[in-house]
Amino acid sequence: MKPFSKCEQCGDEHHIVLLEHKKENSIVVGFIQCPSCQHKTVYSVTTPHIRSLQKRIRTIRNQYGKAKRLKKAERLLAEYEKINDQIKMLMQPLIDHENNGINE
Repeated sequence: MKPFSKCEQCGDEHHIVLLEHKKENSIVVGFIQCPSCQHKTVYSVTTPHIRSLQKRIRTIRNQYGKAKRLKKAERLLAEYEKINDQIKMLMQPLIDHENNGINE
C-alpha cells in the first residue's frame, strides 16, 4: 500500500508518487505533485557531490551490518551521522530555493 500525502495547497489527500526533474550541471530535483491542484513540493535536490556522499553512506551502512567489533561499529556510526548531517546541511538550502520557484 502506498503512503498518503496531504496537499499543503488544497488539502487533498493522495498517494505519493515520486517524480524527478533533471536540471543543468547534473542537478536532480525530486518532488511530489498533487493530482488535484498540480501543486509541487520538493523533497530532495542532489548534486554530484551530494550523490557521492549518499553513496558513501550506503557503503558505511553495509560495513556497519558486517561489523563484528564494537569499536568499529561505533566509528562507523559516528562517520554515518557526520556525513548525514553534512548532506542535510548541503541539501536544505537547495530544497528551499527550489520550493520557492517550482510553482511559479
